Amino acid sequence: MNEKVNGITLRAVNYKDSDKILTVFALEKGKITVGAKGVRKANAKMKQISEPFCFAESMLAEKSGRFTVTEINSFDAFYPIRCDIVKYYAGMTALELTDAILPDRLESAGHFVLLVEFLKKLAYKPINPVNLLVKFFYDVALEHGYSINLASCGRCGEVIEEKVFLSLKDGCCVCEGCKKQGENGFSIDTYKYLKRVSEGDLDIKDKETAKNGLRFFAYYFSKVISVNLKCLSTLIEM
Repeated sequence: MNEKVNGITLRAVNYKDSDKILTVFALEKGKITVGAKGVRKANAKMKQISEPFCFAESMLAEKSGRFTVTEINSFDAFYPIRCDIVKYYAGMTALELTDAILPDRLESAGHFVLLVEFLKKLAYKPINPVNLLVKFFYDVALEHGYSINLASCGRCGEVIEEKVFLSLKDGCCVCEGCKKQGENGFSIDTYKYLKRVSEGDLDIKDKETAKNGLRFFAYYFSKVISVNLKCLSTLIEM
């Protein structure tokens, strides 16, 4: 049976002499494994599908529950992402998170739209890649039920002005008066940065505070969903 899907290539591994096995996030099927025959050959017509970030309409042949790509119509490869090392690692981190957070074959139209819009902005808009990635983290957490309340103290509702603490259990930030035992504090500057980014302000220039935003989500994802992102670690070290 042949069917058409719209998908983004998340990763690829070599297989046999000239093939690759792809992990593709498809709008219609969720995350799937796809065989791509001959794409490592120099003149391969479907070579582009084997590269991360490729956004394409693909014709898939299914046999015994396995997919093989037979034809593609590429929409965008987001090439500018590959020309800037910070953009590249920000993009790869988004793909890695998508791969880690989504179970196989679970459709998620919301996440798909978030990823496509993130890659478009990362490639073509003059937006700080780190700020853009932090906003993507926030939106993905919200989409999948791991949202963080940054608007105010998650317990008393008051604006947090000085010391701030993170409640992993409740998915919120709390003030000093509401914190419970075991809830760790973090920088108020980082909190204010995260709050601004969550509200859509991506024009923040402080690089170190932005990196602290990445560190915050690295910690949050590791604790809440047991995901450790290798590309994110590299991005933080840059």
